[in-house]
Amino acid sequence: MILFALFSNNPILIIPWLTALLMAITIHEFAHGFAAYRLGDDTAYRNGRLSLNPLDHIDPFGALMLLLLGFGWAKPVPINIYKVGKGRWGMIIVSSAGVIINLSFAVFILFLLKFFALDHFAYNNLMITFFAFLVYINLALFIFNLIPIPPLDGYHIIEYFFPRVFMRFAPFIERWGTIVLLILVFGTNIIGYLINFVIVAFSLLFHINISFLAFGSM
Repeated sequence: MILFALFSNNPILIIPWLTALLMAITIHEFAHGFAAYRLGDDTAYRNGRLSLNPLDHIDPFGALMLLLLGFGWAKPVPINIYKVGKGRWGMIIVSSAGVIINLSFAVFILFLLKFFALDHFAYNNLMITFFAFLVYINLALFIFNLIPIPPLDGYHIIEYFFPRVFMRFAPFIERWGTIVLLILVFGTNIIGYLINFVIVAFSLLFHINISFLAFGSM
């Protein structure tokens, strides 16, 4: 199992990794539901999904992948597009809410690391590692979910932001999108390169080696 192989030298790190991942996935789904709720759609609220409890967002297969691979997903928050106000822009806001909250949370934790935590704790302290995991995972989810392939957020952003362009390619994307996504994830390292590029960019921006803080003690 990839997760246990990754942390074989320090298995205790599985706990903060899974905790950080659950937090990132939960705030992602909550953001979608909250944005929709603020724009007039109470579907997520009525289904008990306007919640920060990870158990309310668990997808069985995604949870299994979480345990086996160390990376998983939650159930998509139900959205009724006919209740969301502000028309097309409302749906763009709802579709973008998840990636925006992941990016914002990552930046917030980076500020905590730079201006507080690293001044008071050693780089290999468990709390520092946990914060680094939060940054790494939230940035990874930010990039991954921007991929314009269903069922990811990037697809729905394009769907509403560029409706004319979307209509040309929608039949092909919806028919083959899942297969293309699986090939990208398991057959190439393109997504890994994109995530690494963003991690390095933010490391340079904040003068913090995110990957080293997250995995340097392993």
